[in-house]
Amino acid sequence: MTNARTDREHRELLRLTDAVAALDRARSILQRGTPKSGDERLLALAYCMLPFGEMLKQASPGTVVQAYSGPIALRDKLAHVPHRKLNAEVLVASVERATTEILPLIQARVQDLSDATS
Repeated sequence: MTNARTDREHRELLRLTDAVAALDRARSILQRGTPKSGDERLLALAYCMLPFGEMLKQASPGTVVQAYSGPIALRDKLAHVPHRKLNAEVLVASVERATTEILPLIQARVQDLSDATS
């Protein structure tokens, strides 16, 4: 018997897929090393992590999944901090933490949502 994915689950799947894409872009920026202050890659990194947190926020409306709280808080800060005050070390650590701790959780949830229609 097949379970049809609900609209909420479909939206969550899309948001999580978008979050993974944003994280992948951030990781690709870091392949050339940590950006320095004033480097356009630092701004690009921030612009990747902002939608990463936003998509996680939208993927869990109402109740924020505890694992997503860090990227969501970072998103809130990035949305309001002047670009000249971006901290490269914080952004790099956030990408690394998201890659090791949060990405596996997202991938597992995406798999669960995908299996709902198989």
